[in-house]
Amino acid sequence: MKYTTFYFSGTGNTRWAVSEFTNIIQEKGHQAEMFAIDIGTQLTDVQIRTIVNEADSIGFANPIYGGDLPPIMRTFLNRMVGLIGPLATVKNAYVINTYGYVNAFGPKEMQKLLAGSGLTLTAYVNIQLCNNVTSSKPLDRTKLAKRMERGRHELNHLADSLIAGRKRIKGHGPQLLIGAMIRQKVPEAIAKFYQTLGVDRTTCTRCMVCVKNCPTGSIRMKGDKFVFSAGCTACMRCYNFCPTGAITIDGVVADPQKFPRYQGPEASALRDPATRQDDVS
Repeated sequence: MKYTTFYFSGTGNTRWAVSEFTNIIQEKGHQAEMFAIDIGTQLTDVQIRTIVNEADSIGFANPIYGGDLPPIMRTFLNRMVGLIGPLATVKNAYVINTYGYVNAFGPKEMQKLLAGSGLTLTAYVNIQLCNNVTSSKPLDRTKLAKRMERGRHELNHLADSLIAGRKRIKGHGPQLLIGAMIRQKVPEAIAKFYQTLGVDRTTCTRCMVCVKNCPTGSIRMKGDKFVFSAGCTACMRCYNFCPTGAITIDGVVADPQKFPRYQGPEASALRDPATRQDDVS
């Protein structure tokens, strides 16, 4: 059996989860592969059709932002459904969500997005790790390590269920009602998020990491200035991976020494205990 996962990862949580899942599937004697949907990967229509046709089960993985999918994943799903649907042969689909506080999206919302594709949602799991928005609270590395271990356990159950042909739909609960309300406001806020971003010219070294790493190609140089444009998916990748912490939000420069940037679960879990980072409570 071949399990293929399309994924988007802002600053590392989802990439870690998909990598773990891929390794687990392979260790169980099956094929597994993962494809990032960043604009930089340039997956063509032909490639997407071929990838889906050659896989036995298709997965989608992403972080949850404010009770919703990141815009980049929603756009990709709409594109993919238009390209492949309906499949001549029904195939199973699985979803891996990562989140920091609560996942208020839910399997029914995902089923709506897959309608007409020929993909049947048979597994939906949530992996709680760490929020990627920096705060001044210290990172509880022990708690993060425990969440990573629970995540591996859940991903192992997911793999076993898929291989055995059993359903594993999780994510139902009262939080979904809250999510429905949040989703009424989130799209507009995310669409305008790029307007809050800027660059501190006194600390920027023009290394272009932000431009090269932007998953939607929404950062470019115009003359001697950085320009942030609509299409930003609010993933915080530019902010968290700037080597000098030069990305500003609402014109504010957050001192990297006081507000260390979040760069994924493995990197954060290995930081010095004295390092301050985003809270995972």
